[in-house]
Amino acid sequence: MVDFSPRAKFIAITVDELILVPIAIIIVYYFKPEWLIPISILLIIGAAIFVAGKYYLIYPSLLDTPQQFYELKGLKGRVITTVTPETGKIKVGAEIWDARCDVGEIAKGTEVVIVSRENMRVRVEPSGIRND
Repeated sequence: MVDFSPRAKFIAITVDELILVPIAIIIVYYFKPEWLIPISILLIIGAAIFVAGKYYLIYPSLLDTPQQFYELKGLKGRVITTVTPETGKIKVGAEIWDARCDVGEIAKGTEVVIVSRENMRVRVEPSGIRND
């Protein structure tokens, strides 16, 4: 997997929005050619302000700083969609998480304990079984 620099990431998430400027200029050229110069100037200045504001707000979050996620291990939840080794969902507090179990199937409504977290998915087991 290629890891892009923060600047390359910023360009990638901004270029699609900037493509709208020439499209808008072309539309003005065809429908209101007498407005072409003032509208073009406004669009270019607006795009520059947009990019500067977006850079100021977004760029710091693109820096390669480690993301801090809260620890879920040991929290209890309730199964809302049957959990299997391939699929399932649980509710922990107000959050709904994709969940998996190691073996078998955990039925809807069962209280579970989170054993581990794998990105945005948790591995669970019924709360009566603990392998710590």
